[in-house]
Amino acid sequence: MTRSDTFHADGVRRLFEVTRRVSGSTDLAEVLEEIATGVVEGLGYGVAAISRLEGEILVVTATGGPEELREQLVGRRTPASVILEEFKMADHWGILRFLPHERLSSETAESLWVPEMEVREDDPEAWHPLDTLYAPLYSSAGVLLGNMSVDLPPDNRIPDQQGRELLEMFVVQAGLALEHAQRREQLSRQVRLGEALKTLAFAVHRDFDGGLRDAARALSEALDAPQVSIRCFPDTVDDPAEHAAGYPDGPRAPALTVSGIRAGLQRRATHEVLRPFVINVDPEPGEADDEAAQLVRDHVEGHGWGSCLLAPVAVDQEVLGYVVVLRTAEQPPFEDDEVNALHEAGRELGRLVLDARVRRTEVRLVRELRELDRYKGELIATISHELKTPLTSIMGHTELLEDAGVQPTSVDAISRNAARLDRLVSNLLNYSRMQGRRELERAPVDLGEMCRATVEMLRVQSDSAGVDLVLDQPDHPVVVLGDKDELPKVVDNLCSNAVKYTPRGGRVDVRLHTDQEAAHVAVTDSGLGISRQDQVHLFSAFHRSTNPDALTIPGTGLGLAISRTIAEAHGGTISVDSELGRGSTFTLSVPFPED
Repeated sequence: MTRSDTFHADGVRRLFEVTRRVSGSTDLAEVLEEIATGVVEGLGYGVAAISRLEGEILVVTATGGPEELREQLVGRRTPASVILEEFKMADHWGILRFLPHERLSSETAESLWVPEMEVREDDPEAWHPLDTLYAPLYSSAGVLLGNMSVDLPPDNRIPDQQGRELLEMFVVQAGLALEHAQRREQLSRQVRLGEALKTLAFAVHRDFDGGLRDAARALSEALDAPQVSIRCFPDTVDDPAEHAAGYPDGPRAPALTVSGIRAGLQRRATHEVLRPFVINVDPEPGEADDEAAQLVRDHVEGHGWGSCLLAPVAVDQEVLGYVVVLRTAEQPPFEDDEVNALHEAGRELGRLVLDARVRRTEVRLVRELRELDRYKGELIATISHELKTPLTSIMGHTELLEDAGVQPTSVDAISRNAARLDRLVSNLLNYSRMQGRRELERAPVDLGEMCRATVEMLRVQSDSAGVDLVLDQPDHPVVVLGDKDELPKVVDNLCSNAVKYTPRGGRVDVRLHTDQEAAHVAVTDSGLGISRQDQVHLFSAFHRSTNPDALTIPGTGLGLAISRTIAEAHGGTISVDSELGRGSTFTLSVPFPED
């Protein structure tokens, strides 16, 4: 057996071991080291070096050969463009690329590692110190992942066909190992980015400023970035303060001119879709360099960073802030999935910032509305009290005139309208009191007794109006917890309205019934009915019907508003079922006390 045959046999055994390791191991460094060592020990090469593509640079990550040579080669960086140019000049041996020494330029030859060996000009198959044998490492999709280079082949001769085929098998395994590692890294990165987006959403919902810090930390860990900063521009209406957070905090955290970067990003938004953009300290030829990019580049360079990924925090085309992710010059460039993830983070942050602004606006508006409501209540109470005193005097003197036998028509009118004003003032005072009241004095109240009292009180009025008033109730008490002064006002109002708005010859039914949860007082009339349009505002204070027939009947527009307030204070409801011209049914529901 020749020396070459021995190497071939050893190579096959080492190839089997490498194949098994590539299929089962997740440690890329160990696998690449084993492949490089297998090429040296199994195939007889003096040195083998495997480079991994990081951005546009090939970095030697594994070597096989003498220890002192490893120290020279590991970490060596070569622009991928240089190797690709050499591939164009090389002979194609399947997936291998052989570049004879005579095709090398003097500049390229000076940059290469050259072994010390004797040059044998008399043998055309002899290996020359400047001969180069490469093997580009591609993924299954044809994407360049790295490169393997070998030197000092067995017997210092150009490899034969069998030797090339064995080397190709090692190359294939190296490519598979890199592709598996890349897929694991992509999957791991996607998981981290997904978790970061989830953390961002939940954290900012809980506490905006604290959430921004948690979001910066999550993005820093997911993107393997030594510095992440988030800034949200102030909302001058409801929140004039700027919100910002960084991870980690320190002197190298971004301190960009907010007005400048904001204006630059907004100008960018008018020309293109707001996407994250990468800013390198040394821009590539033709790389966009607008105002926003230059502001960031000056900061990145001034603080010793290598590159930056900036994502606008935006909703549609409105810029609300930005996220800055920084990396050192030694770190790999940003991947597409990282750029896409930061784009999603910027959109999610934009939505959360907008939600926070809406909440702050809502809080302000609620506060203003409460203040207006309080002022309205105080105004109503003040006016009502001021009206009550002269009204009492007018009504008293009217009674004196009647007792004295003075009965002109004008005295009748004074008495009637004074009584109407008195009811209006009483309703205003009730409305004001209920608006400012927070607690009711509750005690057991029999709704059956309450309904009977109301019907008896309205009997004279209903008989005078020619309206049948009928009560239907159980023969046992129906007891709820309620305010004995306020709750009867609701039943009184519903029943009196039914009688008032029912024409002569009509009917009003008052029905008390129960279910497991509540007692219900349903007041049904055959009166004018209420249009769908009027039902929308039926329980609003001072609302009057748009029905001309209903407007001829005096009213304040406060009764139903007061009734609903009282019902809700009892934990109950008032509902209406009505159709214009076909009558109405108002139902008061009051829950039973819990056991």
